Amino acid sequence: LQVAPVLLDLPAPGNTATITLRNTDVEPITAQLRVFRWTQRDGAERLEPTDDVVASPPVVQLRPRQDYTVRVVRVAGGSAGGEAAFRLVVDELPKPNRAPGTVALVMRHVVPVFFTDRAASPASVTWSASRHGKTITIDAANRGDRRVRLAAVTVRDESGKVVAANKGLLGYSLGRSAMQWVLPAPPASKSGARFTISGVTEAGP
Repeated sequence: LQVAPVLLDLPAPGNTATITLRNTDVEPITAQLRVFRWTQRDGAERLEPTDDVVASPPVVQLRPRQDYTVRVVRVAGGSAGGEAAFRLVVDELPKPNRAPGTVALVMRHVVPVFFTDRAASPASVTWSASRHGKTITIDAANRGDRRVRLAAVTVRDESGKVVAANKGLLGYSLGRSAMQWVLPAPPASKSGARFTISGVTEAGP
């Protein structure tokens, strides 16, 4: 099961997008689509049920080598309130006729979905880092409406030594939210140290 695109970004007044599912297998598969509201509170991410955005149809049967187009629609009226964040979860369902005693490996794709007002303010993130034993916690407090996507993160100490790194996607700092990530790091005896955090966002380094 393949999904494209891997991000849906709809500026106002757009309320509808499409996503393509592809079955690359030689056997038919069934996929289920669900949309959740995406929030960040107390440094953690939450996915909550919502009726504001729907995927149509919610269940798709894909023949071998078939593409299928699904619509993602924001049905809630009015303004999105800055930038509204959702996640589209696409699950391949296990085949009902699989042999007893076998393990079913199925795919799950999670696609970020954003609806953004024209008046939404840009991201304004305050970064901080703190050491806790053998880990470093990175905190992001975003006072703007728009999100920031953070990848290829490196944390250096005052001497320039790399003390923590994450080569891939670290995550998103959603608008008007606070988020934190924990990275492994060697222990250090010095307290009160300053760190430099660098990474790549949608706008560049």
